[in-house]
Parts: sequence; structure tokens; C-alpha cells
Amino acid sequence: MTYDQLLPNLQKKQFAPVYFLMGDEPFYIDEISNYIEDNAMPEEQRDFNQMLVYGKETDADEVIAMAKEFPFGTEKRVVIVKEAKDLKNMDRLLKYAEAPSKTAIVVICYKYATLRASQLKAVEKNGVVFHSEKMKDYSLPAWIQKHVTKYNFKIQQVVANLLAENIGVDLSRIDNEFKKLTIFLPPSSEITADIVEKHIGISKEYNVFELQNALAERKIDKAYKIVHYFCQNIKQTPNVLTINSLASFYLKLLAYNLSDKSIEAKTKVFGKNDYIQRINVGYAQNHSVLELQKIIGILREYDAKNKGVDSQLPDEELLKELVYKITH
Repeated sequence: MTYDQLLPNLQKKQFAPVYFLMGDEPFYIDEISNYIEDNAMPEEQRDFNQMLVYGKETDADEVIAMAKEFPFGTEKRVVIVKEAKDLKNMDRLLKYAEAPSKTAIVVICYKYATLRASQLKAVEKNGVVFHSEKMKDYSLPAWIQKHVTKYNFKIQQVVANLLAENIGVDLSRIDNEFKKLTIFLPPSSEITADIVEKHIGISKEYNVFELQNALAERKIDKAYKIVHYFCQNIKQTPNVLTINSLASFYLKLLAYNLSDKSIEAKTKVFGKNDYIQRINVGYAQNHSVLELQKIIGILREYDAKNKGVDSQLPDEELLKELVYKITH
């Protein structure tokens, strides 16, 4: 079951007896468990009937005992297990799902890991299994444009790209930034590059997205201006983010140049967005396979140096060296 399929049921208060929320993307696991925590019962009934426990601090038998307790003054109890990957005797809790209590909602938050389908048959039959997969980089701008409507905002593709390139696939952070903007912006506002710069702290001129474009377009002066800004603000623009973003960018260009250049290959490498496809295909065409391989080799070298391998240079000097080598 996907998040979009699951949410309407929660909003209608159609709760299953067991939820097993697993996977590498914590954002949706938190969204589902928090929604149940905030909406399964009235606040005044939670003290006696809603339990929040952590895997390291309990075990499956205690969770089952909580679930089987008779609710006080309400129809159901809610038991939420955070950090369930650390829970002892998980097999017993999965067995509980074969005949779960009709007066309980048990939510198991199994972040950064998964179980086999064969282990989850009982949950699948009597409850809900939700697999929260890590989002692909190329899907992030479209997700941002869709997700921002949750807060009654609008955002243009180019600004969504700016956020995606500079924050990366950190859905929780992006969501928090939108949440903070509700303090400053009225409903139906458009989130512009100026707003992103003022309230989120990402410069509309000096950011990783603009740096990769400047390098790809061989605008050396512009690239150096951006690097100078990065060096002046190295804590806000750490090398690890810059190097990872550039490596992802050039690896995609290389993958496209090594492909058959078909529509399918273009979509596989750059995603479905026409604007992103068009601009990146142009960048790929302006670089030979050998050139891209050399640049990726440079990025790998400086990724190691940034981690302290064969280098004691300050981050600022490493970044200057890196960009000089790419442009020469």
C-alpha cells in the first residue's frame, strides 16, 4: 500500500489493528505514525490508552501485553513502537499479528531496514504493511512541487530544482522548511527564489545547482565566483554536499553518453521532467566520455581528500583545487 492509498483511510478513521512501517525513507514512516498518534483518539483519552515505546527500552512481550489490555473509556488502545529495529523477539510480535486484538492499534516503526514478505504474511492479511522506499534524486523536484500544496503554497520548477540540488533527498528537512514558511507567508503564496534565499538560506545565485551549470557551460569566471562564496560560507555549503552533488551530476551525463540516446534512456537517466531532460542532454552533448571520466576521477580523488586521505588542506583550499582541476 502506498502513502497516497493509506492516508484517506486514516483520515476516515478506518484504522487497521497492526501497521508495519518499514524502509529507508523515514519521512513517510513518521508521517503515518504521527498521524495515528495525533488522530486515533481524542487527546483527553490518550493518558490511559495510548502508549509510545522504543525498541531498545522494551520487548515484544511487553508490546503485546499493552495491546491486549482492555481500553479505558474508549473503544481502542494505541501502541506505537519507535525504533522497532532494536526490539527484542520481533518474531513474537509478528506472530501476534496472526490474531491481533480487536481493541488495539499497534504501529511498528521499522526504519532503515525491511523484512521479507514471508515474515509479514500475517500483517499483510490482518493489517497494513507499508514500505517507504528512498526517493530517487530525479524524482525530487516533482515531489517538491506536489508536496508544497500541502501547505497551500505554489512553487515553480526552477525553484524546486534549486531546493532539490541544495538540500538533496531529505524529505523531512524540506517539509520542515515549508512548515516554517507558513509563519511568514500567507496562504496561496508562491515560494520564489528570493523567499528561498531569505528564509531557507539558499542563495539564488551561489548554490550547487548554479555551480554545476557554470561548470557544464564552461563559464569559469562564474564558477570561481560561486566557489569564492562557498569558501566564505563553508559551514552552510560543506564540501561533502558540493562533491556529492557534482559527482551525481557528472555520473548522469556519463550514463547518458554511454547509452543508446533513446527516449527511454533519457528518461531513465534524467527522469521524466522535460526541462531537466533538455538542459542535461545539452550538457552531455558538450562533453566527451573521456572528459567525463576524468572529471569523475577528480571528484573521487577529492572526496577521499575531503575525508582526510593524503591531505591536510583546509576545506576551502580543497574546494578551490577541485574546481581548478575540473576547469583545466
